[in-house]
Amino acid sequence: MKKIYLISNDKIWISNKKYTSNNDLDNIITCLNDEYDVNLICRKSIKELHFQLNGKFNFCQLKNINERNISVLLISITPFNFFSLLYLLFIKRVRLKGFVYLRSDGFLEYKYRFGLIGYYFYYIMFLIIKKYLKILSCSNNFTKVKVDKLLHPSELNPKWFVKDKSKKNINIDFLYVGRFKKDKGTFYLVNMFKNYLGDYNLTIVGNDKALISKKYYSDNINYINSITNIDELIKIYDCSKVFILPSFIEGFPKVISESLARLKPIIIFEEIEYVINKRKGIFVCKRNEKDLRKTINYILKNYSDIQRQIEKNYFYTKDNFKKEFLTSIKYDF
Repeated sequence: MKKIYLISNDKIWISNKKYTSNNDLDNIITCLNDEYDVNLICRKSIKELHFQLNGKFNFCQLKNINERNISVLLISITPFNFFSLLYLLFIKRVRLKGFVYLRSDGFLEYKYRFGLIGYYFYYIMFLIIKKYLKILSCSNNFTKVKVDKLLHPSELNPKWFVKDKSKKNINIDFLYVGRFKKDKGTFYLVNMFKNYLGDYNLTIVGNDKALISKKYYSDNINYINSITNIDELIKIYDCSKVFILPSFIEGFPKVISESLARLKPIIIFEEIEYVINKRKGIFVCKRNEKDLRKTINYILKNYSDIQRQIEKNYFYTKDNFKKEFLTSIKYDF
């Protein structure tokens, strides 16, 4: 079995051979397991994380790599990944080949978080990394990125397509599943529901609600911690009417695939219109109350017809992602 070094900025928590991290890292590891001996280089967490890693891998350190030629897969461009690569190239003096897998637009992320300094720091990392590695990406729309291979990440397995015949109590008007960060648009979203859309309720899933400032709380906003159980997550989707994704930047968001699998209409905003990928049931809105209400009213009035249109979509699945992933790297490793 071929050996591959997987370098990730993601943290993992280790205890008695039990590993936890995030589901995206596990998805990538399990995709590789059939054909590769995965050696993971990443950061350690001091606390237990939400998702158990079920894929097989060897946890290793850079200093213990002794081969002269190695295959590398970098997950995203981050300072940890960048300096890990430099260490291999100029301290260990290894010859490497492989890919960097871009899950989001790093140029815009670093600009949102750190201003122009962040933008140009990312640019330097990007220029050096692309000199040595080919680019896998989940989007053709990232800044300055010429994609070698395009992927469509997904966590959808057959469970997501089982129709629920029971009568659900749909008590969530709007649902958002994801991180609570500025570039994800959650500050904007909370402000809209707190100050302008008080006649609707919003549920936000996926964050430690104890760490969210009280200024973001409101009677019509409910926070729920990360949900790792698929059945429970599906239940949350089924109890909601509309999914809303307020992000300013995105790659190929898996929450869109999940929402559509449960026949839920989706509202996004102009900045990420490219994520639609010809799929029905996704509505683009301007960032103001008037246009948002107009979009909401249209969806609610035409709800059943929209769901019928969603059923005609092509659905990206976990199995599809695995085939894409392995095919994309096959001839270079």
